[in-house]
Amino acid sequence: MIGLGLRLVISGGREAVTRLVVLAVAVGLGVGLLLTVVAATNAVSTWNNRHAWFVTGTAFVSPGPATAGIAPLWWHPAGDTFDSQNIYRFDVAATGTSSPVPPGIPRDPGPGQYYASPALAALAALLRSTPADQLADRYPGRLAGVIGDAALPSPNSLVIIIGHTPAQLVGTPDSVQVTSIAAAAPFSAGDRPVNPKGLNYTPAVGGIQSSGIDLVLSVVALAMLAPVLIFIATATRLSAARREQRFAAMRLVGATRRQVSLLAATESTAAAVLGVAAGFGIFFGLRAPVAGIPFLGEPFFPAEMALSLPDILAVAIGVPVAAAVAARLALRRVHISPLGVARRTTPRPPRAWRVLPLLAGLAELGFFVVHGTPASVGGEVQALLSGFLLIIVGLIIAGPWLTMAAARVMASRTSRPGALIAARRLADDPRAAFRAVSGLVLALFITTVAVVGITTQDAKNGTQFATPAAAAVVTDQVAASGDFTSPQEPAGAGAGPAAPAAPLAARLRGIPGVQGVVVVRADPRLTIPGTFHNLGTYPGGSSPVPAGVISCAQLATVPALGRCPAGATAAAFPEDGFDGPLDGTTSAGITWPAANIPASRLDRLGVDAINVGTNGSGPAVEQAKTVLENAPAYAAPGGPSTLGDLITQNNSSDDAYRQLANTVILVSLPIAGCTLAAAVAAGLADRKRPFSLLRLTGARLATLRRVVALESAVPLLAVAAVAIGTGFGAAAEFASVAQHYPMAAPGLAYYLITAGGILVSLGVIAATFPLLARITGPEVARND
Repeated sequence: MIGLGLRLVISGGREAVTRLVVLAVAVGLGVGLLLTVVAATNAVSTWNNRHAWFVTGTAFVSPGPATAGIAPLWWHPAGDTFDSQNIYRFDVAATGTSSPVPPGIPRDPGPGQYYASPALAALAALLRSTPADQLADRYPGRLAGVIGDAALPSPNSLVIIIGHTPAQLVGTPDSVQVTSIAAAAPFSAGDRPVNPKGLNYTPAVGGIQSSGIDLVLSVVALAMLAPVLIFIATATRLSAARREQRFAAMRLVGATRRQVSLLAATESTAAAVLGVAAGFGIFFGLRAPVAGIPFLGEPFFPAEMALSLPDILAVAIGVPVAAAVAARLALRRVHISPLGVARRTTPRPPRAWRVLPLLAGLAELGFFVVHGTPASVGGEVQALLSGFLLIIVGLIIAGPWLTMAAARVMASRTSRPGALIAARRLADDPRAAFRAVSGLVLALFITTVAVVGITTQDAKNGTQFATPAAAAVVTDQVAASGDFTSPQEPAGAGAGPAAPAAPLAARLRGIPGVQGVVVVRADPRLTIPGTFHNLGTYPGGSSPVPAGVISCAQLATVPALGRCPAGATAAAFPEDGFDGPLDGTTSAGITWPAANIPASRLDRLGVDAINVGTNGSGPAVEQAKTVLENAPAYAAPGGPSTLGDLITQNNSSDDAYRQLANTVILVSLPIAGCTLAAAVAAGLADRKRPFSLLRLTGARLATLRRVVALESAVPLLAVAAVAIGTGFGAAAEFASVAQHYPMAAPGLAYYLITAGGILVSLGVIAATFPLLARITGPEVARND
């Protein structure tokens, strides 16, 4: 029977070959998209893990005890920026030949040597063409080699490892001795410091918290895979009605159930195997272009768009097996009543119990809202993922019943022939009608959850921005804030020495484009009330803000940082500055409290921070950074940066999540459109004989177009309303459980996306109208 099935597929005439090609192409597109989504998910995980070694020597990773036979490595992580691009800088000094070696390089760089990533090494021409005081002077020595791709998150990553002598790093603030390089993904639950009112002025370690990446990838993978799987399922059911009639005819002339099942499975499996082969070809064609898309703000290495052996086997075996099973299930009516299929009897209507899985999914998420999720990260992922999976499955199961209910409402409220015919057809077979729009319904649910989730995250974190004048201020936060390198070190510790600050400030003021320099002097006794401009407020109270002191004469030259009271010579200024309560948006309007400290005494105080006001030009900004980086007495954990760069770093995690959400939306909606187009066109092909009979009885083509439009638009709009409402409910529960923040309403863009998606879908339906005229001619009405 398998041989007969293959002969029927290949030698069954033009219709059989066309059906095979269409099925193979549709399955191929679906499999190609499926493989691309899986590979992209793997690439995101790899990208995140590549940041692991960046946290070596920070508060996130313990330096570890001394290990026999391993010479410690002096390690000083620092951040840097050039032309608004983040540079990951690591100053190291080996104490012996057995010192640990960072990944991607053959050995630790010696004094006067450095290893650079390919992207940073490619800037060698820029180093030569750019004045040395803007960039090259920051990196002493010569290029010893290029850091390998295996150590880099992205081909665009700018990373440099600079060698020193141990004596050069021993006295450098925040340098530590390490006996191993971190290999675990950055951060664990609750590790990364959260500063709700200010900027995290720390070395940029990149990546997403490991506590969040599992949950994010699980939800994203589910959201992207579901529309693709629906598309594949729709593709495997192309010409389903026609096949059902052929197999029913075989049953009526004596074929057994087993023989018909084997023939159907052979036909579907042959098309699926061809589609899977084509899908792998499509995946390899899409691999490099998709890797170049900056889903997380950076492109991936094409090699990281990889599939594991289980991924390959699951698709290569699973899709043909699923096609065979689907073909077997599609023959249920043929097995039970082949005569009923031949006479096109009406199937049983769906029952109201179909809404129970959808309600159960919402109830599961509601349970976790009340009782909380399991304490472990894996438990939270499983709890939330199962709830969303149940909701998605519930929407698919409930869709036919909702379609039937909408059809009955339409039938009770209309008397137009086209609407009555559409209502009757919808009520007769709501499963087939909903199947055509199921992909779009699911895409609208996913879009709602994604947009509301990102809007809530933005509201929670308070996405920051800076005025142009504030964004151009270069800040060097010298004093340790106690939130990154040394958690045990009290706030205010680590102030720089007093003496070199004056000549350094004079040198900075001599740079063309520098408008002024504000030196924040250390005074451990000085504080600012927490209620002052809400700088020290937090949910449930407030606390005093540790402050330094600034010269009012200097502050007048950098108005973006605020002003002094009239007649004052010195004022209190937050010790942590833009690492603490300031965000670059409100400081210009603040009148800082006067400080009772004589101006003559300021130069004898230590230095908490140095802020340089510039005109925003590239040479002025980069020269100021270079001068500050080459002042070792005022080395800052994150290096000098403009406030604009700091805000970009601070918003980077939210930007990454937003990019993933946009990707989910941009993937799910087009796939849903393809599913809708394929299903509507296939539905027309399956119903061409009934429509041609209607035309022979006098029905106008306009009436048939109205029937087709209503058959797709009614289930689309009815179930879409439920899906959108469910999306808001699920997003609200997710916000409470995972984001720990009340749901924030989306902006106008969401409603435009939703309305645009529905309008485009209606346009896709209208695009099939020309096909209707061609397939409903009188010759189609003949008996086969």
